[in-house]
Amino acid sequence: MTLTLKDGKVHLDGKRLVTKLVKTEESGHWYTEDGQSAHVIVGANGKERNTTVADARKLKLLPSVTSVLGILEKPNLTAWKVEQAILSSLTLPCKDGEDLTDYAKRCVADSKESTTKAAQHGTDMHLEAENILLGREHSKEPALQPYIETFKKWAKENVVKTYWCEKALVGKGYAGRCDALVELKYIGTAVIDLKNRKYNPKYEPFYSESDCPQLSAYREVCKEEKPELACVSVVLPSNDPSRILTKQWDEEELVESFEAFKNLLKIWSWLKNYTPPGMEL
Repeated sequence: MTLTLKDGKVHLDGKRLVTKLVKTEESGHWYTEDGQSAHVIVGANGKERNTTVADARKLKLLPSVTSVLGILEKPNLTAWKVEQAILSSLTLPCKDGEDLTDYAKRCVADSKESTTKAAQHGTDMHLEAENILLGREHSKEPALQPYIETFKKWAKENVVKTYWCEKALVGKGYAGRCDALVELKYIGTAVIDLKNRKYNPKYEPFYSESDCPQLSAYREVCKEEKPELACVSVVLPSNDPSRILTKQWDEEELVESFEAFKNLLKIWSWLKNYTPPGMEL
């Protein structure tokens, strides 16, 4: 196979290869001003679809905390996605007579399988962690048992009381669904954020640059009722079910992170040409 560039277009073996294969996500997570989820709406054709910025402008919706933080570049995640795409293109066989564009699209879909599986695992474990914190029955799915047992042990040893889980919080120009507010031994009342991600101690810390701003944005809303709040990231490594990693963010980090978050919200607003209700200008 020979790749060439002609008139600014990529050609493979003399045939033009359509290059816009990866669609950018224009949708995001949205909330009403009273904290109701508005991630999807019913379109003019009567069918449900993802909510867009244009919809948000009309309905005066609030962006989620994660949507705002989504404008941050995530080098490790980007590198991993590129790696998956390269591996798919090297290992996925081309079907006889298959159009090159169709083959490229299959490579893109194949490269996203790992992301889809990781996202599903994260969703499953968030639910099971909530079940454990609230004293509910947890799943009997065999693949989840090692993770469940590890989290149960951590919760038994550290969580004195659970105030709530998965609560929608509305701030000034933003909203989001926070994982939990709990009472922790030796720490006190704390907002906790549960993450499921791969962890390699040789290359990177178990937390990311967006973890503290996310917690600080949630804490700012909760401070109206509970002024003294700690913030703790709780990471359940998807590649090591025997381990839980935690980090309590100090006050200076939280204050600086919330200032950064407010500035990111302003940048998000400028990029989207939309000022959400209540946003501090």
